[in-house]
Amino acid sequence: MFDGTVKTLTDVRHVPDLRKNLISLGVLDRGGYKSIVQGGVMKVYKGILLVMKAKNIGNLFLLEGRTESDHATAVSENDNDSVRLWHQRLGHMSEQGLKVLTDRKLLPSLKTLKLDFCKHCVYGKQNRQRFKTGRHTSEGILDYIHSDVWGPSPTISYGGSSYFVTFIDDFSRKVWIYMLKSKADVFTVFKQFRTLVEKSTGRSIKCLRTDNGGEFTSMEFENYCKEFGIDRHKTTAYTPQQNGVAERMNRTLLERARSMLSNANLQQKLWAEAVATACYLVNRSPSTAIECKIPEEVWTGHPCNYSNLKVFGCDAYALIPKHQRSKLDPKSKRLIFVGYGDGIKGYRLWDPTSHKITINRDVIFDESSLIKSNEDVQMKQQEVPKYQKIQFETSSTTDENEHEQVPEDVHEEVPAEENMDDDDIQQIVDEPQTTLRRSTRVRVPPRRYDDFVSSVSLSTNDDEPSCYQEAIKGSNSDKWKEAMKDEMKALERNATWDLVEIPRDRKTVGCKWVYKLKKGVDDKVERYKARLVAKGYSQKEGIDFHEIFSPVVKTVSIRIVLALVALLDLELEQLDVKTAFLHGDLDEEIYMEQPEGFI
Repeated sequence: MFDGTVKTLTDVRHVPDLRKNLISLGVLDRGGYKSIVQGGVMKVYKGILLVMKAKNIGNLFLLEGRTESDHATAVSENDNDSVRLWHQRLGHMSEQGLKVLTDRKLLPSLKTLKLDFCKHCVYGKQNRQRFKTGRHTSEGILDYIHSDVWGPSPTISYGGSSYFVTFIDDFSRKVWIYMLKSKADVFTVFKQFRTLVEKSTGRSIKCLRTDNGGEFTSMEFENYCKEFGIDRHKTTAYTPQQNGVAERMNRTLLERARSMLSNANLQQKLWAEAVATACYLVNRSPSTAIECKIPEEVWTGHPCNYSNLKVFGCDAYALIPKHQRSKLDPKSKRLIFVGYGDGIKGYRLWDPTSHKITINRDVIFDESSLIKSNEDVQMKQQEVPKYQKIQFETSSTTDENEHEQVPEDVHEEVPAEENMDDDDIQQIVDEPQTTLRRSTRVRVPPRRYDDFVSSVSLSTNDDEPSCYQEAIKGSNSDKWKEAMKDEMKALERNATWDLVEIPRDRKTVGCKWVYKLKKGVDDKVERYKARLVAKGYSQKEGIDFHEIFSPVVKTVSIRIVLALVALLDLELEQLDVKTAFLHGDLDEEIYMEQPEGFI
């Protein structure tokens, strides 16, 4: 079903040549189900429980879900879903890389292999045409290590990192990554890296290749390498191509990170988690530099296991320990999957409420929301994706164009970009984040709403302003200004918002003032009321929000109270709620424009 539950239909009829399954409403009715159709959507209930949803397409309603026979009779469609799933699990690996793993029977669920166009790969990996250059080869692991530092990031990660350094073994092409708060930490992490790899292999690092950055050329770094017999190879000034393996690896990691953040629509501050996950996946991806072998297998001598891979950014329901919940509390909490534990058999999970990352092994994943393509919905929501503004730079000493001279590994192939219009590509490159393209088509409201609009206009109270300008210029402007001040004070007392600079990668929700005259007996005005409301209609259900709430009292509750008053001969008092404010935990960060008159 649409919510992930599985329903089994009994007493069905089998037609071998029928390509689609049909569910009879008559059978459902006899089974005690109730069907409601409204706005092109059918909902099927069992009692008060919603069990099925379907959307009207043509003359039929298409069920939101999947059947096992669909899997058997529509192999091509579901195979595409499987390819897309593994493409996302493996950090947007190329079709060629997936083919290598499929040929080796490491991805048994894939029968056919054709990767559809992926816009997130274009957002994350598109580059200029590359040049050719030579390659360096070594005879054994740790004989030759490549290293480079990337940063600073325009956004500090949640762990406080602004840089990362990579170490690549030339023989196996396995990569290690360390997050850094400053470049001065490079020497410290190199000592940790050396101890780790030499003790785990029994071999010694023979040569280290870097650029001439100060983090690699300090006196203590040089003396340390001399002490342990590590030869140093450095690039010539202004020729980053000579450190091509490390430069190319940094670009590979960033391309994958961009694609994964794009696909999951996650915020910039999670870039370090995305890069670390990309490193984990690159080590398990075929590389042309070692004849399409897998770095992790070359390094360890053991085959890789892909059964634990999940789509970056998918929903993850983590078990809450018994001592942290009562008997009636939910047993799990919905988090977001952002990586794999380092040296721990667990998953890294992001809590968007507390802004913390935890590691948990008792997790149930829901990858379905990120498997299906939602390109059209996302493009309508925002023409330029927020993750595009992470402005990844490959190095402080070079630009990305120079990296094109480095050979590309299998997993770096980018899908053909012919599917994107020139206007779309130019939009991504040139326009600022806050600028959206607007259609020039003249919008005409449907005629079926003519009477409705007219009746609403006729019922409007002429004494109530329709906008801020009318309120401050009318005859009762002082009273409306006082009403607006009361509303602002109430919102400030409830700590409704924090006043911040709008991030470049986020869009804002508008707001407006709504004015109402509170009248009493004989239609006499008792109070002037101003409400500040957000323009929620600019948000998209399923993207910006999933549920809506309205703090209203049920009529039946009022009737019960009145009945008790009459029955028990009680005194009844009435009160008016001056400020109705919902104290709810938001899963998303919402940015709203400042209200008129109070900027």
